Amino acid sequence: MKNTLSTNPHTIGTVLELLVLLILPLPFLHLNILYVIFALLITFISKILRKEKWSCYGFKTIRQKELFLAVIIGIIFGFADNFIIEPLITKITGAEPDLSSYAGVKGSISGLTGMLALGWIVGGLFEESFFRGYLFYRFNTVIHNTQLYKWLTIAITSIVFAFAHTYQGIGGIVDTFIFAIVMGLLYFSFKRNVWYLILIHGFYDTVGIIMLYLGK
Repeated sequence: MKNTLSTNPHTIGTVLELLVLLILPLPFLHLNILYVIFALLITFISKILRKEKWSCYGFKTIRQKELFLAVIIGIIFGFADNFIIEPLITKITGAEPDLSSYAGVKGSISGLTGMLALGWIVGGLFEESFFRGYLFYRFNTVIHNTQLYKWLTIAITSIVFAFAHTYQGIGGIVDTFIFAIVMGLLYFSFKRNVWYLILIHGFYDTVGIIMLYLGK
């Protein structure tokens, strides 16, 4: 019978690495942008020491059909979140996401362009390559039961991702948790190709940022 979890000595180091990487984004550490730097540093060192290819983390060949589909999903998901999901969360929880930290975007071209750049670099590129790329792959090296790996990884990373956005209040936490669950499912739908997730996340953020600029 195939073991669900690896129990060799290397697994202990991997589990400890995962614990550190999952703790870094949590708000009680107050690391802010430093968590991005530390996470990148740890993952790059890990890649070098393990001699892993970028494709392990989901950086695979892009196909035109899937690329177009990813763009469409990102835009639709962005509008669905702004006009359906977020209002529904607000109605249920009684709390709107706290977007006060993005107040400088409204009516400001410089604020818009700066936030779009941040959304694509940190939101799209970093968050997807780290949360859905590196972490998903690393979990798979210690959990070998396919279904357990899939659902446990989605659940754990989504919880961490949500609490990394506590500055948005309870509404924002719930919204980002739902977002992370959807992105985790899309990771498997797109055959673990993180490029498509970067596009989806980027266009999702683009819709939201434009809404902020328009004061919607």
